[in-house]
Amino acid sequence: MEKRDKRTFDNIRQNILLSLSEEKKTINEISRKSDINWRTVENHLTYLSGRGLVNEAFSSEYVRIFEITHEGEEFVRRSNGEFNRRILREVKISSLG
Repeated sequence: MEKRDKRTFDNIRQNILLSLSEEKKTINEISRKSDINWRTVENHLTYLSGRGLVNEAFSSEYVRIFEITHEGEEFVRRSNGEFNRRILREVKISSLG
């Protein structure tokens, strides 16, 4: 069984925001798309909601649907550039060793 590297909170939150940037989704849809446990997704959505990056678009006894806010879209746009630069640095460093 292959061991997967542990993801950071930043990685998890970015994956959630990227998933929501496509369309509104339930917690389970986000969980399946990003390969993150649904409870973890729910906890990070609470954090992201508090930061104003996502909104709960619909809530009932059985389902909660989330959407990304304008601030969340801007955050993804800005952080995506930084994320890409960080990945390129890591690739360059790993190729040297």
